[in-house]
Amino acid sequence: PTCERAMKWLRANQPSNEPLRLCWGDARIGNMIFRDAECVAVLDWEMATLGNPAQDLAWYMYLDRHHCEGIGVPRLEGFPSREETVVQWERLTGLDGRSTLEYYEIFAGLRFAAIMIRVVRQMKHYEVLPADSPFDIDNPASQLLAKILP
Repeated sequence: PTCERAMKWLRANQPSNEPLRLCWGDARIGNMIFRDAECVAVLDWEMATLGNPAQDLAWYMYLDRHHCEGIGVPRLEGFPSREETVVQWERLTGLDGRSTLEYYEIFAGLRFAAIMIRVVRQMKHYEVLPADSPFDIDNPASQLLAKILP
């Protein structure tokens, strides 16, 4: 149900005239290799696509939020705030991240919820989880998506 609401909202609010660039698709701290506190490589390009680069910013922001607020743990100290992250991304890319950030964060939430649905349904199929488990549609990813939906 949450994914259906998100799809309806996304269709009704799709931005137009967006920049078209190569998007990484899985921008998150766990897919970055650091040397001396500097990111020197990025991994996991299987979700790469052409689209608005704000997708990557929003995916990063959504997963950062999910991995603390979504699962009920404090955010790690030392990471830039949401505002600082957006300002730095805009400075480094020369693009506007604010005008479509809400849209792409909801899109990120939908993507992550869809991934969870697939993973959990596979777990049910292989009897890792009971067949009647509601975790495919009621999990931290879908709960956070429901929370951010207008």
